[in-house]
Amino acid sequence: MTASEFGHEYVFALAGNPNSGKTTLFNELTGSHYEVGNWAGVTVERKEGICKYVYHNHITHFDTHEHQSEHKHDEAHNHIRIVDLPGIYSLSPNSAEEVITRDYILNEKPDLILNIVDATNLERNIYLSTQLAEMGTPMVIALNMMDALEENGFEIDVDGLQEALGIRIMTISASKGRGVQDLVTECLNIASEKKIPQCPLTYGSKTEQSITEIQSEEKLNRLCAVKLIERDARLKSDIKSEKTNKILEDISDDIKDIETYIAEKRYNFIKKATKQCVKVVGKNRQTARTRKIDSVVTHPILAIPVFIIIMFLVFQITFGSFGSMLSDWVDHLFNVQFASLVEKGLTSIGTGAFIKGLVIEGIIAGVGGVITFFPQIMLLFLFLSFLEDSGYMARTAFIMDKLFMKLGLSGKSFVPMIMGFGCSVPAIMSVRTLENERDRKLTLLLIPFMSCGAKMPVYAIFTAALFPNHAGIVTFSLYLIGILLAVISGLIFSRTVMKGDIPPFVLELPPYRMPTLKSTFHHMWEKAKDFAIRAGTVLFAASVIIWLLQNLDLSLHMVSDSRDSIIGIIGQIIAPIFAPCGFGNWQAAVSLISGFAAKEAVVSSMTILYGAGNSAGLVSALAHIFTPLSAYAFLVFVLLYVPCIAAVSALAGELNSRKLTIFSVLYQIGIAWIMSMLVFQIGSLFV
Repeated sequence: MTASEFGHEYVFALAGNPNSGKTTLFNELTGSHYEVGNWAGVTVERKEGICKYVYHNHITHFDTHEHQSEHKHDEAHNHIRIVDLPGIYSLSPNSAEEVITRDYILNEKPDLILNIVDATNLERNIYLSTQLAEMGTPMVIALNMMDALEENGFEIDVDGLQEALGIRIMTISASKGRGVQDLVTECLNIASEKKIPQCPLTYGSKTEQSITEIQSEEKLNRLCAVKLIERDARLKSDIKSEKTNKILEDISDDIKDIETYIAEKRYNFIKKATKQCVKVVGKNRQTARTRKIDSVVTHPILAIPVFIIIMFLVFQITFGSFGSMLSDWVDHLFNVQFASLVEKGLTSIGTGAFIKGLVIEGIIAGVGGVITFFPQIMLLFLFLSFLEDSGYMARTAFIMDKLFMKLGLSGKSFVPMIMGFGCSVPAIMSVRTLENERDRKLTLLLIPFMSCGAKMPVYAIFTAALFPNHAGIVTFSLYLIGILLAVISGLIFSRTVMKGDIPPFVLELPPYRMPTLKSTFHHMWEKAKDFAIRAGTVLFAASVIIWLLQNLDLSLHMVSDSRDSIIGIIGQIIAPIFAPCGFGNWQAAVSLISGFAAKEAVVSSMTILYGAGNSAGLVSALAHIFTPLSAYAFLVFVLLYVPCIAAVSALAGELNSRKLTIFSVLYQIGIAWIMSMLVFQIGSLFV
């Protein structure tokens, strides 16, 4: 490769099986700089990012100043774009994700296919590799998880496997970043020289002759010719040639089950290649460990109690003394020290009372009331990321499947619901991976029942005020109520508005792995980043608006009593609606309305409306205004009522139905009011 060839933008398509480490490699290649969008015409998320690694070639071995300068200049102009294709097991003609991968490679023509393969599941992963190799695009296999393979007691002759497959293979550890620089360098070499894989896989003389004739007649690559023989209806609809149709008819007459025939040929080829190159050198320690852990966490009787205990411990640590200590520290730093510093600064420059009130009582108090709980949010996401990366979260869907099946649901729907603990928007988008429309819509209606991270500040401030010694238990009970009502609602919907057959539940359980700090913290930050962004945008704007509406009347004059303000008048009109629920004061009613913008805004609004000044002041105010019973009823309402505007917008887009969207919003509000009313009214009988 010469220096003149630098400056070209290379496009690498990242393809592989689910759980092969594809996302980990994508994050390692691109860092946190990626774009998220939708594949044109379909509802599957895609990611693109710029590779952070640079190309190193023989120029680096020269010591002259001229060559060193040239290399630095070339590196600065080197540009690699990574396109993360959907995780798939094969390029079958039945899956939307698999069609997307095939169509992207065929139509967009990337410079190279970077196929990541899980070394611990070689035969299954290489099935996709043999299909990708037939596309006529330069390709490199990134053989991942070699350390886990050795722990399992196996060894791979990489050179022998590379020769057997006819595809360049590089070994890496994506989670540790090992071998990634060499992988990028080799990929650029292969892409620049346009080296096509020379996979020796054949399907028998009759089939091979048909493939050659179809390629010549239709000007297709080898994979598309094979797919036509496998009766790919999507490709076949574009065929106009009578000769091609005759070839397809003839081979169907000769081989009745052509799809099985092709698959068997692939697997026989793969088994032969792997048998020669994979050797047993020790005991399979990882599999034994996985089986021991699964014997407890997926046990028919123990599984659900273990899940409940794990989640209880997570909430107890997050909302208990440790999490509260972190929040108190941030509260003092932001709402006391920073607020005092800003107030002194405004006073020194002679700022008027209106501006000073807006900044101190509106912006700092409003935003600060939520920022206080950022450590607890980060702590919760840290635990959830650890459980997800370790492989346990995949088990939760398996654990819940039996229960969900009895209630008319599929365990696969539990995965997006678990994601809803982080944020409803990505959870709603993840429903796209479910196979049929009925399951997607049913799951979409249930996700709002999950306690997203935005509700945590509300839980935290109320438990600190009314349940200081039982914060973890109270919060945990809210999460359980959400799950329970989601299950009950699913049962109702599946037998009324969402009737239909329950599809079979198939889910791969990855082996248990000790998550790396880098991966866990990356996932934690990605989940918490939305909270941080909203604190500086939505909550900032909401705090300003709430403060202005609280201090101005309908004629836009300052008021001495907030009851006479714009927001006070609105609150007094709607407050009676919530009287049966135990929180019929106008401040609580208005704060719930602000929660439509963002659930964190409930805390921001209350801090301003009650004139609390900071989180400690709000805790004191709530302790005098609410009783433990009315506080719990309020928390139940916050748990269940309609999610934020962003989530409703995403829900409307995925449901693609105005009626269902309106139904979902009204159903959530209705259930929230009924449940909080029942909590307060029934609880009042015993208090």
